[in-house]
Amino acid sequence: MTFSPLRLVMFLGAAITTIMLVTIHLKDSGEYAHIFYLLSVSTVAVWILNSRVPNMDSFLAFIQESLGKIGVQASIQTETAFYVYLLVLLLLITSFFYSTPRRSRELGFIVFGVLFSAPFFRSLVYPPTPELIGITAFMISISLMTSLVFSPRGVGLLSQTLILSIVTVVAIAIEPWNIVLLVAFILTFPRKKRNIAYVVLVLLGFGAALRAGLVWSPHIPGLTFKLVFSQLLLPIALIGYSLLFRSDVIIPILKNSKGPTPFLVLLLVVFLIGSITTPRLLPYVAITLTLLSIRLVFHTRDTGRIIVRKEESSKT
Repeated sequence: MTFSPLRLVMFLGAAITTIMLVTIHLKDSGEYAHIFYLLSVSTVAVWILNSRVPNMDSFLAFIQESLGKIGVQASIQTETAFYVYLLVLLLLITSFFYSTPRRSRELGFIVFGVLFSAPFFRSLVYPPTPELIGITAFMISISLMTSLVFSPRGVGLLSQTLILSIVTVVAIAIEPWNIVLLVAFILTFPRKKRNIAYVVLVLLGFGAALRAGLVWSPHIPGLTFKLVFSQLLLPIALIGYSLLFRSDVIIPILKNSKGPTPFLVLLLVVFLIGSITTPRLLPYVAITLTLLSIRLVFHTRDTGRIIVRKEESSKT
Protein backbone atom coordinates (compact mmCIF):
# COMPACT_ATOMS: atom_id res chain seq x y z
CA MET A 1 0.00 0.00 0.00
CA THR A 2 1.39 3.37 -1.05
CA PHE A 3 0.84 6.53 0.95
CA SER A 4 -0.05 9.88 -0.56
CA PRO A 5 1.48 12.90 1.24
CA LEU A 6 -1.74 14.89 0.76
CA ARG A 7 -3.99 12.17 2.20
CA LEU A 8 -1.55 11.64 5.05
CA VAL A 9 -1.57 15.34 5.94
CA MET A 10 -5.38 15.44 5.80
CA PHE A 11 -5.66 12.41 8.05
CA LEU A 12 -3.12 13.73 10.55
CA GLY A 13 -4.89 17.08 10.60
CA ALA A 14 -8.25 15.47 11.38
CA ALA A 15 -6.79 13.09 13.97
CA ILE A 16 -4.67 15.68 15.78
CA THR A 17 -7.53 18.19 15.84
CA THR A 18 -9.87 15.59 17.34
CA ILE A 19 -7.32 14.54 19.95
CA MET A 20 -6.59 18.15 20.92
CA LEU A 21 -10.26 19.09 21.29
CA VAL A 22 -11.08 16.00 23.34
CA THR A 23 -7.99 16.45 25.52
CA ILE A 24 -8.90 20.07 26.27
CA HIS A 25 -12.48 19.10 27.11
CA LEU A 26 -11.43 16.22 29.36
CA LYS A 27 -9.23 18.49 31.48
CA ASP A 28 -12.31 19.53 33.43
CA SER A 29 -13.93 16.10 33.50
CA GLY A 30 -12.07 14.24 36.21
CA GLU A 31 -8.66 13.70 37.72
CA TYR A 32 -6.11 13.27 34.93
CA ALA A 33 -8.82 12.18 32.49
CA HIS A 34 -7.03 13.94 29.64
CA ILE A 35 -3.75 12.23 30.52
CA PHE A 36 -5.38 8.81 30.52
CA TYR A 37 -7.04 9.63 27.20
CA LEU A 38 -3.71 10.52 25.62
CA LEU A 39 -2.21 7.37 27.10
CA SER A 40 -4.97 5.25 25.55
CA VAL A 41 -4.58 6.86 22.14
CA SER A 42 -0.80 6.53 22.33
CA THR A 43 -1.05 2.86 23.28
CA VAL A 44 -3.18 2.06 20.25
CA ALA A 45 -0.97 4.21 18.01
CA VAL A 46 2.14 2.31 19.10
CA TRP A 47 0.29 -0.98 18.60
CA ILE A 48 -0.73 -0.04 15.06
CA LEU A 49 2.71 1.32 14.16
CA ASN A 50 4.40 -1.87 15.32
CA SER A 51 1.97 -4.09 13.44
CA ARG A 52 1.72 -4.78 9.78
CA VAL A 53 -0.75 -2.82 7.71
CA PRO A 54 -3.91 -4.89 8.26
CA ASN A 55 -5.87 -6.61 5.55
CA MET A 56 -8.32 -3.92 4.45
CA ASP A 57 -10.28 -6.02 1.94
CA SER A 58 -13.51 -6.54 3.90
CA PHE A 59 -13.50 -3.02 5.32
CA LEU A 60 -12.83 -1.47 1.91
CA ALA A 61 -15.49 -3.63 0.26
CA PHE A 62 -18.01 -2.56 2.92
CA ILE A 63 -17.31 1.14 2.33
CA GLN A 64 -17.53 0.83 -1.45
CA GLU A 65 -20.69 -1.25 -1.31
CA SER A 66 -22.35 1.17 1.11
CA LEU A 67 -21.48 4.17 -1.05
CA GLY A 68 -22.73 2.35 -4.13
CA LYS A 69 -26.10 1.66 -2.51
CA ILE A 70 -26.66 5.36 -1.89
CA GLY A 71 -25.69 6.22 -5.45
CA VAL A 72 -22.10 7.32 -4.91
CA GLN A 73 -19.91 5.62 -7.47
CA ALA A 74 -16.36 6.19 -6.35
CA SER A 75 -13.19 4.19 -6.33
CA ILE A 76 -11.91 4.20 -2.76
CA GLN A 77 -8.19 3.74 -2.34
CA THR A 78 -6.92 1.24 0.21
CA GLU A 79 -4.99 4.07 1.84
CA THR A 80 -8.18 6.10 2.28
CA ALA A 81 -9.95 3.11 3.83
CA PHE A 82 -7.01 2.69 6.20
CA TYR A 83 -7.30 6.30 7.35
CA VAL A 84 -11.06 5.90 7.81
CA TYR A 85 -10.36 2.82 9.91
CA LEU A 86 -7.93 4.75 12.13
CA LEU A 87 -10.42 7.59 12.61
CA VAL A 88 -13.15 5.10 13.54
CA LEU A 89 -10.73 3.56 16.03
CA LEU A 90 -10.03 7.02 17.46
CA LEU A 91 -13.76 7.66 17.87
CA LEU A 92 -14.15 4.31 19.61
CA ILE A 93 -11.44 5.16 22.14
CA THR A 94 -12.94 8.61 22.68
CA SER A 95 -16.38 7.12 23.30
CA PHE A 96 -14.95 4.95 26.09
CA PHE A 97 -14.21 8.08 28.10
CA TYR A 98 -17.52 9.79 27.41
CA SER A 99 -19.50 6.71 28.41
CA THR A 100 -18.32 7.06 32.01
CA PRO A 101 -19.74 9.43 34.68
CA ARG A 102 -19.15 13.11 33.92
CA ARG A 103 -17.08 13.80 37.03
CA SER A 104 -14.90 10.73 36.53
CA ARG A 105 -14.05 10.48 32.85
CA GLU A 106 -10.70 8.98 33.84
CA LEU A 107 -12.60 5.72 34.35
CA GLY A 108 -12.69 5.48 30.57
CA PHE A 109 -9.11 4.25 30.81
CA ILE A 110 -10.36 1.20 32.70
CA VAL A 111 -13.02 0.59 30.05
CA PHE A 112 -10.30 0.82 27.42
CA GLY A 113 -8.00 -1.51 29.35
CA VAL A 114 -10.65 -4.14 30.05
CA LEU A 115 -11.92 -4.34 26.48
CA PHE A 116 -8.58 -4.10 24.69
CA SER A 117 -7.04 -6.68 27.01
CA ALA A 118 -9.59 -9.21 25.74
CA PRO A 119 -8.23 -11.04 22.67
CA PHE A 120 -11.70 -11.54 21.21
CA PHE A 121 -12.31 -7.78 21.27
CA ARG A 122 -8.95 -6.98 19.70
CA SER A 123 -9.79 -9.42 16.91
CA LEU A 124 -12.80 -7.24 16.09
CA VAL A 125 -10.63 -4.15 15.99
CA TYR A 126 -7.63 -5.51 14.08
CA PRO A 127 -7.84 -6.26 11.21
CA PRO A 128 -10.81 -3.94 10.61
CA THR A 129 -14.22 -5.39 9.85
CA PRO A 130 -17.59 -3.76 9.13
CA GLU A 131 -18.66 -4.77 12.64
CA LEU A 132 -16.15 -2.26 14.02
CA ILE A 133 -18.26 0.57 12.60
CA GLY A 134 -21.37 -0.84 14.28
CA ILE A 135 -19.60 -1.25 17.61
CA THR A 136 -18.23 2.29 17.40
CA ALA A 137 -21.65 3.72 16.53
CA PHE A 138 -23.11 1.75 19.45
CA MET A 139 -20.50 3.17 21.82
CA ILE A 140 -20.99 6.72 20.55
CA SER A 141 -24.75 6.34 21.00
CA ILE A 142 -24.28 5.28 24.62
CA SER A 143 -21.84 8.15 25.19
CA LEU A 144 -24.31 10.70 23.85
CA MET A 145 -27.28 9.21 25.69
CA THR A 146 -25.52 9.17 29.05
CA SER A 147 -23.58 12.43 28.66
CA LEU A 148 -25.62 14.95 26.71
CA VAL A 149 -27.47 17.57 28.67
CA PHE A 150 -30.16 18.18 26.10
CA SER A 151 -30.89 21.83 25.44
CA PRO A 152 -34.38 23.01 26.40
CA ARG A 153 -34.44 25.26 23.34
CA GLY A 154 -35.94 24.05 20.09
CA VAL A 155 -32.94 24.44 17.76
CA GLY A 156 -30.43 23.05 20.25
CA LEU A 157 -32.67 20.17 21.18
CA LEU A 158 -33.31 19.29 17.55
CA SER A 159 -29.63 19.40 16.56
CA GLN A 160 -28.58 17.23 19.51
CA THR A 161 -31.38 14.77 18.86
CA LEU A 162 -30.51 14.68 15.16
CA ILE A 163 -26.87 13.79 15.86
CA LEU A 164 -27.93 11.08 18.30
CA SER A 165 -30.45 9.72 15.80
CA ILE A 166 -27.90 9.49 12.97
CA VAL A 167 -25.43 7.56 15.11
CA THR A 168 -28.19 5.27 16.38
CA VAL A 169 -29.35 4.54 12.83
CA VAL A 170 -25.79 3.56 11.86
CA ALA A 171 -25.58 1.25 14.88
CA ILE A 172 -28.92 -0.37 14.02
CA ALA A 173 -28.05 -0.70 10.34
CA ILE A 174 -24.91 -2.67 11.19
CA GLU A 175 -26.56 -4.69 13.97
CA PRO A 176 -30.40 -4.67 13.95
CA TRP A 177 -30.49 -5.78 17.59
CA ASN A 178 -29.28 -2.28 18.47
CA ILE A 179 -32.88 -1.15 18.11
CA VAL A 180 -32.91 -1.81 21.86
CA LEU A 181 -31.00 1.47 22.22
CA LEU A 182 -34.13 3.29 21.15
CA VAL A 183 -36.38 1.47 23.60
CA ALA A 184 -33.96 1.66 26.54
CA PHE A 185 -33.37 5.37 26.02
CA ILE A 186 -37.07 6.18 26.01
CA LEU A 187 -37.74 4.11 29.12
CA THR A 188 -34.83 5.33 31.24
CA PHE A 189 -34.47 8.92 30.02
CA PRO A 190 -38.08 10.15 29.86
CA ARG A 191 -38.54 13.47 28.11
CA LYS A 192 -41.60 13.61 25.91
CA LYS A 193 -40.74 16.09 23.14
CA ARG A 194 -37.17 14.90 22.73
CA ASN A 195 -38.14 11.24 22.75
CA ILE A 196 -40.86 11.74 20.16
CA ALA A 197 -38.41 13.52 17.87
CA TYR A 198 -35.80 10.83 18.50
CA VAL A 199 -38.17 7.97 17.70
CA VAL A 200 -39.43 9.65 14.54
CA LEU A 201 -35.93 10.46 13.27
CA VAL A 202 -34.56 6.98 14.01
CA LEU A 203 -37.51 5.24 12.37
CA LEU A 204 -37.26 7.48 9.31
CA GLY A 205 -33.52 6.91 9.10
CA PHE A 206 -33.82 3.17 9.57
CA GLY A 207 -36.57 3.03 6.96
CA ALA A 208 -34.35 4.89 4.50
CA ALA A 209 -31.43 2.56 5.27
CA LEU A 210 -33.66 -0.48 4.85
CA ARG A 211 -34.97 0.80 1.54
CA ALA A 212 -31.45 1.44 0.29
CA GLY A 213 -30.31 -2.02 1.35
CA LEU A 214 -27.94 -0.66 3.98
CA VAL A 215 -29.15 -2.91 6.80
CA TRP A 216 -26.61 -5.65 7.42
CA SER A 217 -26.67 -8.99 9.16
CA PRO A 218 -23.15 -9.27 10.56
CA HIS A 219 -21.37 -12.56 11.02
CA ILE A 220 -18.71 -12.85 13.72
CA PRO A 221 -17.43 -16.44 13.78
CA GLY A 222 -15.87 -18.18 16.75
CA LEU A 223 -17.63 -16.34 19.57
CA THR A 224 -18.88 -18.45 22.48
CA PHE A 225 -20.01 -17.70 26.01
CA LYS A 226 -17.03 -19.56 27.43
CA LEU A 227 -14.54 -17.64 25.30
CA VAL A 228 -15.98 -14.20 25.96
CA PHE A 229 -16.76 -14.49 29.66
CA SER A 230 -13.40 -16.06 30.47
CA GLN A 231 -11.87 -12.81 29.19
CA LEU A 232 -14.24 -10.60 31.19
CA LEU A 233 -13.48 -11.82 34.69
CA LEU A 234 -12.56 -8.33 35.92
CA PRO A 235 -15.91 -6.60 35.19
CA ILE A 236 -17.77 -9.67 36.46
CA ALA A 237 -15.74 -9.52 39.68
CA LEU A 238 -16.41 -5.78 40.02
CA ILE A 239 -20.15 -6.29 39.69
CA GLY A 240 -20.03 -9.17 42.16
CA TYR A 241 -18.07 -7.08 44.65
CA SER A 242 -20.51 -4.17 44.33
CA LEU A 243 -23.55 -6.37 44.86
CA LEU A 244 -22.07 -8.39 47.72
CA PHE A 245 -20.21 -5.77 49.73
CA ARG A 246 -21.86 -2.48 48.78
CA SER A 247 -25.43 -3.60 48.33
CA ASP A 248 -26.62 -0.78 50.59
CA VAL A 249 -25.53 1.68 47.90
CA ILE A 250 -26.14 -0.36 44.75
CA ILE A 251 -29.58 -1.86 45.39
CA PRO A 252 -31.38 1.52 45.66
CA ILE A 253 -29.71 2.62 42.42
CA LEU A 254 -30.77 -0.56 40.62
CA LYS A 255 -34.32 -0.15 41.90
CA ASN A 256 -34.46 3.24 40.24
CA SER A 257 -35.89 3.04 36.72
CA LYS A 258 -34.33 6.23 35.42
CA GLY A 259 -30.78 7.19 34.54
CA PRO A 260 -27.59 5.75 33.02
CA THR A 261 -27.25 2.73 35.32
CA PRO A 262 -30.78 1.33 34.70
CA PHE A 263 -30.21 2.11 31.01
CA LEU A 264 -27.11 -0.11 30.95
CA VAL A 265 -28.83 -2.82 32.99
CA LEU A 266 -31.67 -2.97 30.46
CA LEU A 267 -29.22 -3.17 27.55
CA LEU A 268 -27.23 -5.91 29.27
CA VAL A 269 -30.32 -8.02 29.99
CA VAL A 270 -31.53 -7.79 26.39
CA PHE A 271 -28.14 -8.57 24.87
CA LEU A 272 -27.56 -11.44 27.30
CA ILE A 273 -30.88 -13.03 26.37
CA GLY A 274 -30.30 -12.39 22.68
CA SER A 275 -26.78 -13.81 22.72
CA ILE A 276 -28.14 -17.22 23.74
CA THR A 277 -29.35 -17.73 20.17
CA THR A 278 -27.27 -15.01 18.49
CA PRO A 279 -23.61 -15.24 19.57
CA ARG A 280 -22.64 -12.21 17.48
CA LEU A 281 -24.22 -10.09 20.25
CA LEU A 282 -21.52 -11.12 22.72
CA PRO A 283 -19.31 -8.08 21.94
CA TYR A 284 -22.25 -5.88 22.91
CA VAL A 285 -22.67 -7.92 26.08
CA ALA A 286 -18.99 -7.33 26.83
CA ILE A 287 -19.28 -3.59 26.29
CA THR A 288 -22.41 -3.09 28.40
CA LEU A 289 -21.08 -5.42 31.11
CA THR A 290 -17.85 -3.43 31.32
CA LEU A 291 -19.61 -0.06 31.35
CA LEU A 292 -22.04 -1.25 34.01
CA SER A 293 -19.23 -2.54 36.23
CA ILE A 294 -17.48 0.83 36.02
CA ARG A 295 -20.72 2.65 36.87
CA LEU A 296 -21.26 0.46 39.92
CA VAL A 297 -17.71 1.04 41.13
CA PHE A 298 -18.27 4.77 40.67
CA HIS A 299 -21.41 4.61 42.80
CA THR A 300 -19.65 2.72 45.59
CA ARG A 301 -16.96 5.31 46.12
CA ASP A 302 -17.29 8.78 47.58
CA THR A 303 -18.58 10.84 44.67
CA GLY A 304 -19.28 13.88 46.74
CA ARG A 305 -15.68 14.95 47.09
CA ILE A 306 -14.51 18.09 45.35
CA ILE A 307 -11.63 17.82 42.93
CA VAL A 308 -9.16 20.59 43.63
CA ARG A 309 -7.27 21.64 40.54
CA LYS A 310 -3.63 22.60 40.59
CA GLU A 311 -4.39 26.26 39.92
CA GLU A 312 -6.73 26.43 42.90
CA SER A 313 -4.48 24.47 45.25
CA SER A 314 -1.53 26.69 44.45
CA LYS A 315 -3.46 29.73 45.63
CA THR A 316 -4.15 28.28 49.06
